[in-house]
Amino acid sequence: MVSVLWFSSAHANESQQLEFFESKIRPILVNHCYECHSEGSMKLAAGLRLDSRAAILRGGDSGSAIVVGKPKESLLIQSVRYEANEMPPSQKLEAASIAALEQWVEWGAPWPAEDTRDSMAPEAGYDWYELQQHWAWQPVKRPIPPIVSDSALIKNPIDQFVASRLAKNALRQPGPAATKILVRRSFIDLLGIPPSPAELARWTTAIDGTPGKRDEQFSQMIDALLERPQYGERWARHWLDVARYSDTGGWTQDNRAHPFAWRYRDWVVSAFNADMPYDQFVTNQIAGDHVDTDAAIGTGFFALGPSYSSDGGDPESIAQAKSETLDDRVDTFSRAFLGLTVACARCHDHKFDPIPTQDYYSIAGIFNNSRETETPLVDAEIQKAYHAHQGKIRAAQDKVNELQKIPKDQKREATEQEKADIKSSQEKLDQLKATATPKYDFAHTIHDAGSNDMKIALRGNLLKLGEVAPRRFLRIIEGQTREQFKQGSGRIQLAKAVVSSSNPLTARVMVNRIWMNHFGKALVRTPSNFGILGESPSHPELLDWLAVEFVDSGWSIKSLHRTIMNSATY
Repeated sequence: MVSVLWFSSAHANESQQLEFFESKIRPILVNHCYECHSEGSMKLAAGLRLDSRAAILRGGDSGSAIVVGKPKESLLIQSVRYEANEMPPSQKLEAASIAALEQWVEWGAPWPAEDTRDSMAPEAGYDWYELQQHWAWQPVKRPIPPIVSDSALIKNPIDQFVASRLAKNALRQPGPAATKILVRRSFIDLLGIPPSPAELARWTTAIDGTPGKRDEQFSQMIDALLERPQYGERWARHWLDVARYSDTGGWTQDNRAHPFAWRYRDWVVSAFNADMPYDQFVTNQIAGDHVDTDAAIGTGFFALGPSYSSDGGDPESIAQAKSETLDDRVDTFSRAFLGLTVACARCHDHKFDPIPTQDYYSIAGIFNNSRETETPLVDAEIQKAYHAHQGKIRAAQDKVNELQKIPKDQKREATEQEKADIKSSQEKLDQLKATATPKYDFAHTIHDAGSNDMKIALRGNLLKLGEVAPRRFLRIIEGQTREQFKQGSGRIQLAKAVVSSSNPLTARVMVNRIWMNHFGKALVRTPSNFGILGESPSHPELLDWLAVEFVDSGWSIKSLHRTIMNSATY
């Protein structure tokens, strides 16, 4: 499936549609249309401008460029499909770009309401002080749980935050769920399967049948469920959705099979079951090859993403394919771990968040120095011994094959000596095969392949380069004088920056995802966008309290489950 399915077309909300426009549509317009169809064109072609929604709807000499909601009837879509005019005339757009334009028109051609910046400029500038006031950039601090009415049902601070908000809105806490419902809810939440009739009866009896120890029995049930292997399978699925996991490339330009993809999947399952600290979980997926062999499997997070290929083999197509591959890694990285849409800064400064184009290429440069590889899951000595033994087997097989050959001009039976030699050589070959160690396993990973900074691609075009963007983290998080990454590709330093205590996003983003998968709705209802276009948290103090608890527990996801599920709110 093409990358246009980044959001479900039926359910994408306004902010998601605008993100889609910034990361997928505007780059197409800037790179392929604005030279002839924008305010800055030296000669406006066909009287048509494509640099604002109003201009697109107004159209040019041939009428409106689009019919809102009807891509097949839109002149713009007919032109890029080469069904009417052939636009752009130099070369037809790639299938993914055409599909993205069709989706955009079907959505009604969403366009930012206050788009006053020059979309052609590589650096438009920000009011950093003003933008830094956004809630998501603020340091995470432990809030004091509010004082609530004595009548409120309170089991832990989560309930204080929730009860306080309910009271402010003149709402009352609902009563506790029936025990059978609570047991079923817990099984399905943690394991993805309902309890058997026997399990339902046993836990219901245990929770209800011990006066004064209902909460203790319920906690024991949670602990028991967290130790079952199905827990890792259930919660790994949530994360694999975030990681856009697939066993294949998934669409026409990248239909490669990933025969070792399951190793990353199983690695994630094991990480949840073992309650791997989340900071280590993040580090291993960004730079596990710098940790150890098992941790390297975690880099399948990037290695299993789409790898775009050139349609025609010309320099422009090759550059476009490379750009799309890097963009997928930047986008997946920033959404999954930071809840940010850094990919919207690929062709121009981010229109809403303080993420300049230079920051985009600072991150892209890290992945530009990383390459996919098949990593042996054993150390070098075992590999060496395996290949040496295989060499002996090949030599023995060659000897047997040679002895079994009788020259064609010799029409005779093998002599007794020849038969003895063949038998001896075959026995040696059989012995070597019997003592051979099994072929060692591999995982699809990434590794460092350079340590060079990347130049900014002007308007997202890698054939038109600007100034160098040093590899480093985002300015909005670490400030203007942030450290440059010099170790290999820079991924290990990037991982440290992501899990640093000075980063206000990582813990907030993950606790928000955990909360969402328990309650069906997140505290921040745009879980992969904590930026200005995203929604503000419904309970900001609760979000921060959970984030602090999460970090203080040693980044333990299982501890977070216990905290949430042992609340009266749950």
